[in-house]
Amino acid sequence: MEISVLEIGIVSLAGLVLGAMGAIIGSTLLVIVPMLSFFGLPIQAAIGTGKVSVIGREIIPAIYFHSKKLVKLSLAIPFSITALITSWYGSVVAISLDAGILEKIVGIFMCIISAIILINPKIGLQEKETKMTFRHMAISIILGAPVGFYAGIFGGGANVFIIFGFILIFGNTFLQATATSKLPNLLITAISIPMFIVKGFVNWEIAIPLTLSTAAGSYFGAKLAVKKGNKFIRAIFVGLVLVFAMKYLI
Repeated sequence: MEISVLEIGIVSLAGLVLGAMGAIIGSTLLVIVPMLSFFGLPIQAAIGTGKVSVIGREIIPAIYFHSKKLVKLSLAIPFSITALITSWYGSVVAISLDAGILEKIVGIFMCIISAIILINPKIGLQEKETKMTFRHMAISIILGAPVGFYAGIFGGGANVFIIFGFILIFGNTFLQATATSKLPNLLITAISIPMFIVKGFVNWEIAIPLTLSTAAGSYFGAKLAVKKGNKFIRAIFVGLVLVFAMKYLI
């Protein structure tokens, strides 16, 4: 497939904007994949190329949030263990999967998540002190399995489930959950990419400028998240989750 300089410019500009949004909530693949499909990439190639850009989206905020001591490694590491394993299996399934039914299921869950947050106006605004006992580590490991599998298949919206799980189950604030989600999301995306590369489903001509622009945008998004705090992230989170839910369902 040939792509023009103009199209690369459009993709890079979109990556800059989406990177800023992605640093706060993730889920940029929900926009990137349809955009790349519009430019003529097959769906698997659009997903594979988009996944490469997620590396740029997550690595800069992960470093920035860690420097601000917002990343809870005791939570992120056990979650990542099973997520890494199931993400690889998800990428194997993604090569031949018709994702229509899966999209409807994810859309319904996103509506439920938004409803829970709207019904509980204080959720995610104040940290609930939770000691990481063996039980909490076990829950984190179990939670990582389905999220990792879904992230391996597609990935669009996976960060929503990670953030929500960290808030609801482990008492994180929105800012803490966003910061902590970067490490597992970075790892599970990285482990799922090789399958797409081996099958030739990554267009590097698009992936490289898209990844660089997304990384640049994510730096500004991370700074904005720290500056504006939990109420700002909560509003962005609910609004975008509802938009993504409608996209999946409609």
